[in-house]
Amino acid sequence: MNQQHRETGVSEVLGAIILVSVITLGIAIAGVTILSSPQKQTIPAVSSEVLPLDNQLLVSHNGGDTIRKSEMAIMVDGVDKTAAFTLLNGNPWSSWTVGDTLVYQVPSGQQFPRGVQIIYLNGQNSYLIQSWGEPVSPDTTVTATLSPTATTTTVTTSITTSTSTPVTTTPTPVPLFVLFNATPTSGYVPLSVQFTDQSTGPVTAWNWSFGDGNMSSVQNPVHNYTAIGNYTVSLTVTSASGSSTLTKMDYIQVTEVPFVTYVIENDVFVYGNQLSFSGDYVTGPNATVILTESLITSDLNGGTSIAVHTLYVDGDVYLDGGSAGLGSSTNPGNIYVNGDMTLWNGQRDIYGDVYVNGNFALKDALIHGNVYVNGDVTLGWTPTLDADSYIYYTGTLTIPDNYNHPEIVTKCLHVDTVPGFSMPTQEIPSVKSAAWYAARGYVSSGALADNLKIFANSYTSSSWTTSVSDVVIIASTGDISITGLGGSGVRGVLFAPNGRVTFSGGFFEGVVIARDGFDVTSGGTLVTFTNLETYFSSPDDYPF
Repeated sequence: MNQQHRETGVSEVLGAIILVSVITLGIAIAGVTILSSPQKQTIPAVSSEVLPLDNQLLVSHNGGDTIRKSEMAIMVDGVDKTAAFTLLNGNPWSSWTVGDTLVYQVPSGQQFPRGVQIIYLNGQNSYLIQSWGEPVSPDTTVTATLSPTATTTTVTTSITTSTSTPVTTTPTPVPLFVLFNATPTSGYVPLSVQFTDQSTGPVTAWNWSFGDGNMSSVQNPVHNYTAIGNYTVSLTVTSASGSSTLTKMDYIQVTEVPFVTYVIENDVFVYGNQLSFSGDYVTGPNATVILTESLITSDLNGGTSIAVHTLYVDGDVYLDGGSAGLGSSTNPGNIYVNGDMTLWNGQRDIYGDVYVNGNFALKDALIHGNVYVNGDVTLGWTPTLDADSYIYYTGTLTIPDNYNHPEIVTKCLHVDTVPGFSMPTQEIPSVKSAAWYAARGYVSSGALADNLKIFANSYTSSSWTTSVSDVVIIASTGDISITGLGGSGVRGVLFAPNGRVTFSGGFFEGVVIARDGFDVTSGGTLVTFTNLETYFSSPDDYPF
């Protein structure tokens, strides 16, 4: 009986031990099974942006997870260029985190990249984090799987490299990135600016707004700014899937040309409201003459030619009688008339292209360039036009009855518009302080002599002297009068911002700036342009 109970107890103990062993073994097996099963892969979620800038690629980390450099590859046109990227400040990097911008310098002479891919590497697996531009290399098989944690700019895809299997690519829409630059972005009016589109993606249309009311649909337009101001420029690029706009505030800055800069850069010879000339010749093949009032026959002594490259007349031109011509025969440029222009009796040469913002009457003159008339044209009996010269006009054409010059009529072409122009807007500046002139050796009076520097209310010299050079005379409130020189002459600068310059002598070389005009009263005088820079060793010494 006791023996039976002992056997039964032993059996129960053995059973319990076996049961515990079985359970323990089961747990162990289950543990092994759990530990050895594949874990869910955690793929970094990154909000990033790839932007082209001139000859650089910028890759910015805008939000999300940090990725170690060893766990990523930045493919540029299918080639791993990770090692070529640096931080924006030029420093090396070991990880890519929020706020970091990586920069890739495109080698000189190399085509700008067409596509960039950022790939996360984990063991044998690769995952596409960001794709910009053209898709990944066709040697790659791509299976797209959207990451649950991805932002609107993050795409996660699994990549399995294959060299023997057919290519299967899931197309990814190529994003639009709008970018542009301009050259120059600042300068003096009028300012011509070349705009260059640098946008990427499948762009099909461009819409520029230049900030001055003008627009363009050309990809790389040139625009002229004709007024002073700061201009905000926008570019909208469009593709089949949408559009993108970039606006640059106050991007183009147009300023007034400083008067002295304008005089030097444009080779200004005479600037004033009138040129009255009793001499023989006004010459300056590279020079500019600016008259702020009309030019008439008596101003040019009947036969004096203004042989300069550029002539502006802010008023009418009326030449009737004599042979006074306009423009340089050796370096013809442009003649701008902001009013009516009459070239009637007298055979005179007109060199360069002529722009008339008014009506044009032509009788005896010889025209050696084109004439653009924003108004009517009236022809007399005996005009002459060179073989390649034409008259373009927007108004009406009037010819004499029984006109027997059909070859002239056929050269008069009616058009809807002619090229416009702007008159110089620079105001003659006032003088500098008396102390400024005194510090540079200017005196208030003195006889004409080499290197004479005068600063006074006005200046008069009526005595004969030998020819003098490097003379600078500043009359702050009145006139400058240099007469009685006979065959002698003056080389220098005459500046009368509130008066008139009167000259009588054999010659004058230099620059004349006079509000009330330049009056040469002696016959036989030759007036020749010399740039303002000639008389000063430093821009700091310019007298106005």
